[in-house]
Amino acid sequence: MRHALTALSLVVMASAAPASAQDFSSIASQYTDFGASMMAVGQMNNVIGNTVRSRSPDRAVRAPRPVPPRAAVIGTGYRASPAISKRVRTRFADFVARADPPNADRLRNFVAQNDLLGAWAKHVAVDGLQRGDVADAMTAYWVQNWQIANKVPFASRAQVQAVRTQIAAALGTSPAFAQLGDAARQEMAETFMLNFVAQGSAFSDAMTRRDAGATSRLSDAAAARFRKDMNLDLRRLRLTEAGLAG
Repeated sequence: MRHALTALSLVVMASAAPASAQDFSSIASQYTDFGASMMAVGQMNNVIGNTVRSRSPDRAVRAPRPVPPRAAVIGTGYRASPAISKRVRTRFADFVARADPPNADRLRNFVAQNDLLGAWAKHVAVDGLQRGDVADAMTAYWVQNWQIANKVPFASRAQVQAVRTQIAAALGTSPAFAQLGDAARQEMAETFMLNFVAQGSAFSDAMTRRDAGATSRLSDAAAARFRKDMNLDLRRLRLTEAGLAG
């Protein structure tokens, strides 16, 4: 997964809408994510956090197990509804407007006029991730936050897929996740996707502008989110071809 975020930059920075990646900086530098108060989001983040915490350092450097085919991973997909996407997009527009009142109107217009979920899909496709699957959405979000917190510009497809295997396995054994219907799964997945777009675009812009102050603020915010919400120190985790491990 690249920090260049080429696909996102094309949408966020070159859009005809009067907004740029810099407009997301006030949102992305917050410790609290969009949708952080959603019970399902908190539960699932903690499910994955428990999985990562349970992995010892020596396990992280062993030869990785083969990544199972997508068909072998059960229960993380969902059937999408345009109505749910509209509801999530509206809530996201409200969130960004509250986070940056002086730019509230143009941010609302920007969210309404641009296909941010489509930009997410184009960017993560290189790592074998796609829409319609909660594990894919959570994987992109977790890997990107690790990259931002550690200022690591590149994660390989093998590393991303290893994290996906971790996440899919954890979700597949979670009773709480099993109870979620298509609507709840889609809402959670698209919440992770929009956070990915906002945070990644802002960080990419700060790196491109060589703004050390903004880069550090965004990096610190990513670390603080996981420390506060999941009791995980992203800067002590390692991303390997066996996944994330402490």
